[in-house]
Amino acid sequence: MQARKSLVVGFVLFTSVAVAQTKQQKPAQLLLDAQYVYVEPLLNDGKFADPNVSPEDRQAVTDVANAIEKWGQYKLAARRSEADLVISVRKGRVASTYSGGHVSIHSSPSGGHPTTEGGPITGGETGPKQDLLWVFALNPDGKLAGPYWKNAQDHGLETPNLTLFQQFRKDISEAIAAQNKKRKP
Repeated sequence: MQARKSLVVGFVLFTSVAVAQTKQQKPAQLLLDAQYVYVEPLLNDGKFADPNVSPEDRQAVTDVANAIEKWGQYKLAARRSEADLVISVRKGRVASTYSGGHVSIHSSPSGGHPTTEGGPITGGETGPKQDLLWVFALNPDGKLAGPYWKNAQDHGLETPNLTLFQQFRKDISEAIAAQNKKRKP
């Protein structure tokens, strides 16, 4: 079942990349008006600490968050629920697997000794070989809307360039400049 789910997620990502490679539309006004952003791994529902998130995706989240702070256009939200926008990233890889384990300690409702349980965690995913950066709006109900900006590129999330982020930054900066130019008499 896990393998089937991973294949479906991979197919969705793969077909979405084909759409993402079409010409980018002008950024929506909400991208220009937003103040707070949250950065997370793509399609992981904001669960950065999830053990299934790859180390490469964790690093991409950190790198993009640092670039946002340096840019200064947006402020980083500490929680997804506090954000106007959610920037989701995924490092390109055709397939990956993971394995590990978990241990849980449960207290006894009757005041007896706590019980422990453990077990293995295994899984995998497939997806596009290109790096992805997608930008969503956050609805009041906490669900994502969009994406309002998305792009895919080979090595687009590699430091120090972060070319996918730089393209997003360029598009937003150009849209803001054009908006400001229209407002001047």
